Amino acid sequence: MNKLKLWDYKIKKGWNPKTKQEIIWFLERKINYDDWNGIKPSLLKKYYKHLKIDPGKKLMLQAYFKKYK
Repeated sequence: MNKLKLWDYKIKKGWNPKTKQEIIWFLERKINYDDWNGIKPSLLKKYYKHLKIDPGKKLMLQAYFKKYK
């Protein structure tokens, strides 16, 4: 079964976030759409407190950080 991903924005191929605001936006979008590919754990840990994501996913990330410091 193919996983359908619906995005409501267009970005150029190869685009990478540069500013804090872009990084947070990028992480939130990837996490909210369950697209974990290419997310660096170091970025997740650094911006974790700023992410506005599902509370269940936040708990999952807390457990991940505890296990894999």
